Amino acid sequence: MTSAHMAASLDALPVCPAFFPQEALARRVPWPDAHAHAPLNPDAQTLRSAIHAPLACVRMAFALFYLPEAQAEALLRLALESAEIVLVADFKLAERNLELPATLAARALMTLTKTRRTAVADGAPQASFIQRGGIEGLVHQCNALVHKRRPIFAGAAALLHLQRA
Repeated sequence: MTSAHMAASLDALPVCPAFFPQEALARRVPWPDAHAHAPLNPDAQTLRSAIHAPLACVRMAFALFYLPEAQAEALLRLALESAEIVLVADFKLAERNLELPATLAARALMTLTKTRRTAVADGAPQASFIQRGGIEGLVHQCNALVHKRRPIFAGAAALLHLQRA
C-alpha cells in the first residue's frame, strides 16, 4: 500500500462500534502517571500534523481492534511516527489458561458490538483482530519496539509501551 493510499484510508476510519464501552474501558486502563494526560485516541489528522514536531506521548485505548487490518496497521504506524512514545491498550490472545475466561468474554463483547463484518477483495471474511494475533500481532506487523507490556483486564488486553524501531 502506498503512503498516499494509506493516508486516504485513514481519512475514512470507521467509528468505534456504538455499543462498545470504549470510554469506560479507557478510563480503567492503568496509564503511567507521567502520561495520564497525553492525547487519547487522536484522529489521523492530529497525528499527521505532529509528524514534523512529534508529540511526547499518544495513548490509544481500544481504537484498533474494530478496524480492518490495513487501517489498523496504518493508524498504528502513523502514531509511531507522530509521537516519541505510544501507549496502546487493546485486546490480546490468552497466554495462560488463567486468561482464557477474560479473553473469551472480551471476544464475546467484540462480537456483540461489531456492527458489520468486513471482507477482503475476494469476498472471504477478513480475519478478526484476535485471529491476527491481537495487539501483539499488530505491533509485530509494524516492527515497533515494545519497552514494557502489562496484561490488563484479567489478561484479556495488554497495555504496551511502544516506540518506533
